[in-house]
Amino acid sequence: MTMFLGVRAVSMCQLSVSLVSGLRHTTEPALFVAVLVGYLVESVTLAVVLVRARAYRDEWWGRLDVGAAVLVLLAQPAFVAPQDTTGSWTAWGYACTLGSACGAAIVFRRRRATALAVLALSSGYLTGALLTASGPARVTVLANAFSYAGFALLTRLLVGYLRRLGANVENARRGAVEAAAEAARLREVERQRWLLHDNISVLRLLARTDLPAEMAEPLRGQAMALANKVRAFLDDGAVSPRRAPQPIGEEDSQVVGSDRDDSGQGQGDARDRELTTVVHSAAEGFWDLRLAFNLDLAQGVTLPETTAAAVEAAVATLLHNTRLHADASSVVLHADVDESAWEWEITVRDDGRGFDTETKPLGFGLRVQVTDTLARHRIRAVLRSRPGDGTTVTLRGPLGEMRDNRSGTSGRLGCSPTPNAGRRDRR
Repeated sequence: MTMFLGVRAVSMCQLSVSLVSGLRHTTEPALFVAVLVGYLVESVTLAVVLVRARAYRDEWWGRLDVGAAVLVLLAQPAFVAPQDTTGSWTAWGYACTLGSACGAAIVFRRRRATALAVLALSSGYLTGALLTASGPARVTVLANAFSYAGFALLTRLLVGYLRRLGANVENARRGAVEAAAEAARLREVERQRWLLHDNISVLRLLARTDLPAEMAEPLRGQAMALANKVRAFLDDGAVSPRRAPQPIGEEDSQVVGSDRDDSGQGQGDARDRELTTVVHSAAEGFWDLRLAFNLDLAQGVTLPETTAAAVEAAVATLLHNTRLHADASSVVLHADVDESAWEWEITVRDDGRGFDTETKPLGFGLRVQVTDTLARHRIRAVLRSRPGDGTTVTLRGPLGEMRDNRSGTSGRLGCSPTPNAGRRDRR
């Protein structure tokens, strides 16, 4: 639309500049003015309609414009002298109606309709111009007639490109909307899985008919806590389904670092938690697994609060998985310190049925809640399992501080004698 109106406006401006000369050389001034005014009224009316519609889509207006242009071309011999048929603004019809060819290429979606419009314009121009032209001017008239086809072809190519570009943009926008909706759906599904995955083991235990009486009351308490958590989750979608970091794609923004210096040494130890305390906290409620703790070698190791929360949630997930799938008679939780690699280590080992890690893909708990979540805290999770030989999951993370519980001081590994002495005694 803008291109068509621009071409028409340029033609009108050119005509207004040469109007006085055209009136001086025309053979019929009254007819010259009448045809010009009629064409100007048609052009202004069409411009108003297109500006209001913000598009040139109505083919009725396209047919009207082409018809008006053909009438101008056929009426032109009545007020143009033979010597002014070409190269003069007295014969202004040719220059002004080239824009109608551009408009036909825009408004008519079918190529046949555009071709018919170009044929009508070319025929009208040839019919009117050849009646007055003579000698060499006839060759010029024939050459000019091809301009209608050329303008229409170039305009149609440009408009076709713009339409395809617009369609691609619309498809991309629609695809982005659909992708955003799918991403939101997947995030919601993942939030629900975070909420329900670990707690399924509690529900399954409650459903057992041979549940020991001493376990029933604590499990009912856990089930009530789960019910409250689900209720809060349904009432407010922003409620985090568990204490662990947010699901994949939502980075934990509560970085404990505002009270730490650049070296990483803690100035706010009250916000750190001991590794052994984290493991004991994660194991609460799993008395049915016959847990055995071997954590002495990690005494004094502390973790930042966010890292501790991630480790606690991961260990709890491992124990839930053991409860659900392993059918184990005992579970050992071992913690240690590796001075050579400057890392702490937690091992969760069960004597259950195990599985083939090469043929069975990891589930949501091991893949997302343990491996992916801990990776954001620079903690590696290594799983080893064989059918009939149980499962062992080892968590290894960078060592920060160690606290000497006897003196109440903290320092880097090697400054605290307690873990090293314990390690030598065990060996």
